[in-house]
Amino acid sequence: MSSRPTSSSVIASADNIFITHEGRHLLHDVSLKVIKGAINMVLGHNGAGKTLLLSTLHGLIKPQRGNISGPIRKKQKMVFQKPVVLRRSARDYFEFLCPELDENIVLDWFKKAQLEAKLTTPARQLSGGETQKLALIGALATNPDLLFLDEPSAHLDFESTSFIESQIKAAHYTGTTIVMTSHNRAQAERLAEQVLFMENGEIIEAVTAKKFFKSPQSLAAQSYLKHY
Repeated sequence: MSSRPTSSSVIASADNIFITHEGRHLLHDVSLKVIKGAINMVLGHNGAGKTLLLSTLHGLIKPQRGNISGPIRKKQKMVFQKPVVLRRSARDYFEFLCPELDENIVLDWFKKAQLEAKLTTPARQLSGGETQKLALIGALATNPDLLFLDEPSAHLDFESTSFIESQIKAAHYTGTTIVMTSHNRAQAERLAEQVLFMENGEIIEAVTAKKFFKSPQSLAAQSYLKHY
């Protein structure tokens, strides 16, 4: 691994993480620090290990070797590229994600996402953009300290993408730490403050976004930026 961002304010970390499957290293000796309050962008080609890394940091997958530290589970949330919604209305699904919210707060979140007309719609009948917005507001309404986002706007229209980015910025402004993946270079440049660049299950660059996009150090990162 090349240079690492250093800070006295670290909200989560991984030390020498290994995950293998059928003899193949999916995550290989991964060590990292998640900077508190920052938008930490994980970049890399398909198959680099980005989604697996997020799932591991969030505690959904246990590494075979290494250690992970971070906030307690109820203070962190993860939104997947394709959220799995339950057989219930959009409102019931939202309340499943963040129970015991005041009625007015629930309605405010739906209005913010322009989903107030979908309150009683079965969640599985929502469009892709509507489903993603529902999953995101359900995560944000819990006020997490740490939020993992796996390609949150992949294949979505402009309106949905714009809403998601605005909510990421708003959460960041109020102090939520974001760790997200994206294949959209323009989006990554708009949002990222720190970049973790992955290749073949390893983190080979961990630097500020400004430095990464201006002068990536590794040949793999240079090649990646030429194609995205």
